[in-house]
Amino acid sequence: MTLLSTGIDWTREQYENFGVKPQVTSHSYHRLPLFGDNALIELLDAYPRKNLQAHTMGKDPCKYQDWVQVNIAPETTGEEILRAVSKGQMWVNLTHIEQHNDEYAKLINGMYDHLDDHCPQLNDPESTHSALLISSPGAQVYYHLDAEPNMLWHMRGQKHIWMYPAMDMNITPQDFLEDIFAGEIDEDLPYKHEYDELALHALLNPGDAASWPHNAPHRIQNVDLNVSLATSYATTDTYRRQYVQLANRFLLRGLGIKNRSMKESGFRAATKVLAYRIINKLRPFKRRAVANYLTNLELDPDSPNGLRTLAEDTLPAYARSAEDFQLEALDQKAA
Repeated sequence: MTLLSTGIDWTREQYENFGVKPQVTSHSYHRLPLFGDNALIELLDAYPRKNLQAHTMGKDPCKYQDWVQVNIAPETTGEEILRAVSKGQMWVNLTHIEQHNDEYAKLINGMYDHLDDHCPQLNDPESTHSALLISSPGAQVYYHLDAEPNMLWHMRGQKHIWMYPAMDMNITPQDFLEDIFAGEIDEDLPYKHEYDELALHALLNPGDAASWPHNAPHRIQNVDLNVSLATSYATTDTYRRQYVQLANRFLLRGLGIKNRSMKESGFRAATKVLAYRIINKLRPFKRRAVANYLTNLELDPDSPNGLRTLAEDTLPAYARSAEDFQLEALDQKAA
């Protein structure tokens, strides 16, 4: 399969605004066979279950607590996964796609090589991790932000996206921001409908790319079955922000300081980052455990909503340890 030499041809202004302002631009990667049903089914059949996540959710964008894990049984085929997603209200996430498929790795590396050449403000971006997202008609992704800068390349279907101002403490509580960087909570934030007045809203079609500044909250509402590629990157600037947030979380908040500066340059910022790094190396700070991943839901392509309820809670395949997968493989071989 031949990949496009480049699927990005933006205006000078669009390159200059990338990562600086929220915007929707165009690409032509959606024309690749990678995103058709046959390719997706083949990819899902072979994909490591420890890197295949599934969730379902409610319809109220204010109730991010309705985001629930869904187990995918090891024997479930790619065709069954795609069939269940097409009639349910689900979000399937193939994490670290660049590590498990060479064609996607080449595609993503080419994307960031091009952006590096045309967006000097990025300061040598390093692609970190990417995910292929397959989601149901009507599915939503709640109001949230990601610790690393990221963007969305849309391939199939239509979806609404709202992109909100970055680092605005009126809509992003500082404690939540610090906890997301610390990995102590997932990315969801408290949401109010009036936040939409501050957002850039767009209807994404195949061939659209949505991007936003680092740590800008965003949310999504599908119209029909959707396929998108989410890519993340890092730079020296993003690492600097990470350490400032970690220093605020574990040093200053621990001392009871409420007005914690988020300034990322200067002597004070450098001093508290250095203190955090030294202390964390000598005696690593303890993180709070993230949410419980147990679920009683399992993907079922023959159910009207693509799901079935289990008699007992189970740990989804993606949340199991590598040792569990090795034991499972040995059991299957013995059988």
